[in-house]
Amino acid sequence: MSDLTSQEVIILGGGISGLSVAWFFHQKGIPFKLFEKQAETGGAITSKIAHGSVLDFGPNSLRDRNGQIRKLAKQLELTDDLIQISEAFKTRFIVRDRALEALSLSLSSLISTKILSPKGKVRLLKEPFIGERSGRDESIGDFLERRIGKEAVDYLVDPVFSGIYAGNIYRMSKKSVLPKLAEYEQDYGSIAWGSIRSKKQRKAVKPMVLSFKKGIQQLTDAITERISDHIIYDEVKTLEKTESGYRVVTEEDEYTSKNIISCIPAYSLGHMLSGFEPKFSAELVDIDYAPMLSTQVLFKASDINTKTEGFGFLVPRKERIRLLGAIWKSSIFPELTADGYFHATLMTGGAHDRGILTEPIEEVEEEILKEFRELMGTDASPAFIKSHLWKKAIPQFDVGYEQKKQKLQQFESENPGLHLGGNYRWGVSVPDCIQGAEELVEEVTA
Repeated sequence: MSDLTSQEVIILGGGISGLSVAWFFHQKGIPFKLFEKQAETGGAITSKIAHGSVLDFGPNSLRDRNGQIRKLAKQLELTDDLIQISEAFKTRFIVRDRALEALSLSLSSLISTKILSPKGKVRLLKEPFIGERSGRDESIGDFLERRIGKEAVDYLVDPVFSGIYAGNIYRMSKKSVLPKLAEYEQDYGSIAWGSIRSKKQRKAVKPMVLSFKKGIQQLTDAITERISDHIIYDEVKTLEKTESGYRVVTEEDEYTSKNIISCIPAYSLGHMLSGFEPKFSAELVDIDYAPMLSTQVLFKASDINTKTEGFGFLVPRKERIRLLGAIWKSSIFPELTADGYFHATLMTGGAHDRGILTEPIEEVEEEILKEFRELMGTDASPAFIKSHLWKKAIPQFDVGYEQKKQKLQQFESENPGLHLGGNYRWGVSVPDCIQGAEELVEEVTA
């Protein structure tokens, strides 16, 4: 990237990806402008306070695998506001036959659980001896059916990936979403043996799952406060290529720079690029995003009789329940819920249920609340309920997505100074986006 210190870099998008890019440039003393069309930054990271409890309508926790979140929190003077997840998160529940069945990360739990039948357990445990290998891309569903069997995929794999990616496992790409497991099969002939060998490698930093005292938005708010003088709240309409660089045309003005970093959703960038790159524009617009409805509910703790020492529960699509799952926030982050309340985040929608885009939210709330209360064994009404619909929440890394990534790289090489980032490029989690942003800044400033 050229003239970094003599001309401002333009960053498109004020979600966690754009804010992280801006922060890392700020740390290096590189001048920049960040454009955000909404009235506030943060994108899908949204935290509110109700009844003395912190409600996260976007990400509910941050899995800090390598210490990057803790490092960023220290830079932003937020270390004292970090909260580590409780031990309860090690136990999760899966719905089977409309009942909650516990499962933890141990062989004894797997053997004793009622989630799988004896036949299903035997098939799962045969995985190390399945000699088949496949180097081609395939869906996660097809890949793991080969490795661990249909029942385990239906009741273990499907609910997990529906919860994290809101996706259809029979469309999601093995190589894009599970590259390590694909490598383990190729290198060791077994995902179990590969996982065991990888665990022998010592990690320099202990992984943690974290939040903040004021919710996840406290992180994006802190970055925003530090770089507020560089943020322009204006919608970018078009991005044009010029002889000397690029022109950004907004609602109110236009700006030029040799260096543009886009951290807006793929479809938004696609519409902006329709003027000078129509074919590539169509590729971006074609990237699918699944919708999600995040519903925050607070009950009086005395109204919940079910044992709630765990992360929450996930629902396999085979159960024919609309609810994708629930995170028991008052169990995993008790500091964020007022005394006397039980707090849960209910998740609905995804690639299997696009009906949430057209149905009245109140009707969807009523349906999933009924399902939730049945699973939790309560007839009580919540003390508080509030939903947020994310119409395009999570990009879908379907089979063949690796070819799309190659086209992204080719586009960048043909348009020097223009870089593409965001969750469709770096991964769907907040830590993925922060790491992607830091690596990009290191690359362009090297």
